[in-house]
Amino acid sequence: MSLLVVAALLYLGLALGFILVVDNLVGLVFRDPRAPVQPPFFNIGRAFAASQKLNRKQAARHP
Repeated sequence: MSLLVVAALLYLGLALGFILVVDNLVGLVFRDPRAPVQPPFFNIGRAFAASQKLNRKQAARHP
């Protein structure tokens, strides 16, 4: 029984891997011309500073 479970899991893993490989190959050939070349850069420092500023504003309103 355990051999059947291992074989089924291996089969699913190989099938998912094959799907990912084919999906990436299709994505290389058929690129979306509207898509940005690089994802927008997320600046964690600016996000943290904005969060701190918001926290200070809320703390000032509710002492």
